Amino acid sequence: MKCILMNKNTQIALLEYNKKYNAIEKVYEIYNIEYAPVSVHNATKNKALNLATEINKWFRNRGIPSWRKDLESLLQSLNVLTTEELLNKAYALSLSDQYWIKEQESKVEWKDINFFQNEFKYKGYLQASLSSTSGEHINPPELMSPNNTTDGMLQKGWIIEDNKRVLVKGIYQTSREEPINEWLASEICKRLGFYHCEYTIDVVNNKLVSKCNDFIDENKEIITAYDVFTSEKKPNNINDYEHYIEVLEKNNVPNARENVKQMFILDYLIMNIDRHMKNFGVIRNVNTLEWISTTPIFDNGESMQCDKLTNEINFNNGNGKFFSNTNKDYEEILKTIGDFSNIDFSKLDGIVEKYRNVLEKYQGYTDSSQERINKLCEGLNIRIKKIQKNQD
Repeated sequence: MKCILMNKNTQIALLEYNKKYNAIEKVYEIYNIEYAPVSVHNATKNKALNLATEINKWFRNRGIPSWRKDLESLLQSLNVLTTEELLNKAYALSLSDQYWIKEQESKVEWKDINFFQNEFKYKGYLQASLSSTSGEHINPPELMSPNNTTDGMLQKGWIIEDNKRVLVKGIYQTSREEPINEWLASEICKRLGFYHCEYTIDVVNNKLVSKCNDFIDENKEIITAYDVFTSEKKPNNINDYEHYIEVLEKNNVPNARENVKQMFILDYLIMNIDRHMKNFGVIRNVNTLEWISTTPIFDNGESMQCDKLTNEINFNNGNGKFFSNTNKDYEEILKTIGDFSNIDFSKLDGIVEKYRNVLEKYQGYTDSSQERINKLCEGLNIRIKKIQKNQD
């Protein structure tokens, strides 16, 4: 069928959509390519790329990834066979941007269906998402929901609390510490004055989760760091970090260098192993196409050695992701980002004790031994002392 790719109220392109295979097969006409997803707009600059293929790649990447924890159980609960099948259940709408797809002759309008301004049902989906067993006992959730387009490996789901769109995230690692790590990252950022997304800890369906408010509204979208980075060719004489900063500054993103630097300082402190180029980026106004700001620091759960057994925990040295280098020594990352003498790490005094209290409060949900808790607290103290030594 013929359908139109939309950005809020702006038509981008007329496409052929195959409902049987849930795929975009052809581009009939381009209307406003500048309003397209940045990855798609980038693709138009490369004559070697097929535009329909690139749009379809972008479209498929909107779906729940195949590596989502307990994905098979989730799909059974939703009564669908594949994650791609979910994409056409709610116009492919998301709470991270304003893109959607409608049939060419449809009279439906964005204001009537978007999830920023319209309510959606979520309790059944959240129950199915956080479950680790077959969902046959769960009534199939209503699929007119932004939860069809949630990225990442963690169990998660969007809910509505106090009229705010809130992302609930579960766990992936067997340590079950990711929600506590999100809280810790928020606490560090709050004390140091870093621009960040605030996370809290909660218990939902007897599972430990983190919660954060959506930092995107009906006039904004997230552009991933990958799309920012690849929007311009990197010169050979500069490193990845400087190239990324140059692209941001060329687009007049305020405080670009300082905000990105702060993100990697946080990663150093908590040993975040998953700062891939889809969990940071910039925020763009979808009406004016202005790049407004960097994204606040978010998605910090894969940190504090949560992927390690207790006897494997090591806070003295390690590697993290740094643009195209997915295994870069934290000390080298710190050297690359440059001077950070303006940060007052004494503001972290007392945070280790507070971290211990939270670990012990939720010990019944993580099943962490006292030995593990002691090692984690000692490890945070080590990281703080190491970065202070580097600063000196």
